[in-house]
Amino acid sequence: MSESFVYQDSQGSLAKPDLHKKQKPQQDELHPLKEITFGAVSGMFGKLIEYPLDTIKVRLQATSTSSSPSTLAMIRSTYHNEGIIDGFYKGLKAPLIGACMETGILFSSYNFALSKIRDPNSNDEPHMGLKCLSGGFAGAMASFVLTPIELIKCQLQVSNLASTASSTTSATRPNSLSYIPLVQNIIKKDGVTGLWNGLTSTLIREIVGTAIWFGTYEYVSGINALGVGEDINSLISGAIAGLTFNFSIFPIDTVKSNIQTHDILKKASGKVSPGSLDFLRVTKQLITKQGGIRNLYNGLGITLIRCVPANAIIFYSYEVLKRNF
Repeated sequence: MSESFVYQDSQGSLAKPDLHKKQKPQQDELHPLKEITFGAVSGMFGKLIEYPLDTIKVRLQATSTSSSPSTLAMIRSTYHNEGIIDGFYKGLKAPLIGACMETGILFSSYNFALSKIRDPNSNDEPHMGLKCLSGGFAGAMASFVLTPIELIKCQLQVSNLASTASSTTSATRPNSLSYIPLVQNIIKKDGVTGLWNGLTSTLIREIVGTAIWFGTYEYVSGINALGVGEDINSLISGAIAGLTFNFSIFPIDTVKSNIQTHDILKKASGKVSPGSLDFLRVTKQLITKQGGIRNLYNGLGITLIRCVPANAIIFYSYEVLKRNF
């Protein structure tokens, strides 16, 4: 991935470049609007692939108890009780828009940060530490857009579970939530800032995880250990980046999901915890339940399965768009 430069003097012979001047690579840098657009399209593809299994993951995380169902049991229950569209794709619209915004911000912020912190007088590939630092910056930028999107997504994904729980104590089954009433309820209860419930855990997850995500992709694609073609290399590197990202941050993601689904699930069961939830409090609650540290990893298996094709497609489609448009 390193850039090569060729210079000629006035007689046409090869000459060494002046390292004191900033040199422009042969390949023009992407316009920021293109970066955002290509990232948005890639994120949309990835979200469409991963969303059904993401729904199961969030439900498993939100039911972190000693009697939590297995992954297969949750899949069967969701399909039997709710069907494919209302079950597996519940709440898709918001995260689909969010994925476009998130991935667009991630790629554009990453390239922006890397261009600012790399040595302008060096033609060498930036150090891996700089790439990870740029990834962390990109994750921080995306968190502020991602938090309200994921709050709505997570609550819609478990809303049918909440409806089932409350139907055991009422004569009629309550209607499933939709976007506008859900947002109105959140703003009415906690104000506009309530839409950013879970921001701290999202920031931690995205800063750490995105540094690992970009760092892994850059490292694996750079060494190309299998010696495969450019497209296959992007697919393999993206898949491995998705695995390392999700495995490394999964406990943080579990805490975030529990914070963001707490109100809707506890209200349905009639068990509302006093006081506001924060990252450390929810972590302690999960660890002290029966099951201990394993509660932080409910849904990990299905997450690792879904992240492989989703992240492979994200990086592959981004690289293809970047090369051809």
